[in-house]
Amino acid sequence: MAIRNNDTRFVKELIERIQWSVNVAQLARVTYLNENKTQANVQPMALNYKDDSKRSLLINVPVGKTCQNFIGINSVVLVTFLDRSISNWDGTNKDFKLDSKRMHDLNDAVITEVLP
Repeated sequence: MAIRNNDTRFVKELIERIQWSVNVAQLARVTYLNENKTQANVQPMALNYKDDSKRSLLINVPVGKTCQNFIGINSVVLVTFLDRSISNWDGTNKDFKLDSKRMHDLNDAVITEVLP
């Protein structure tokens, strides 16, 4: 039975580690907004689990077009992290080449909603 318990514990810990490394969405507060409201710096609002420290600021996050009418400094926003790298995306509707195998990364954030 001890071997089975170790296997079960290993699988549970593996799943937890994978979940911790995958970024999907976060609530954040806007700390900077460029003049035309197309990019923002945001501070994730959820503190780090172990020590309650602030998470790293997300810089130059693209702001979705529908959010641009409602966003401002200190707005609470929903930031989503795209499945693939957007480093080569020029902000248009043109196809772009992936520059890496990066997935669900903090560098691929987009503001998709402004919350009340």
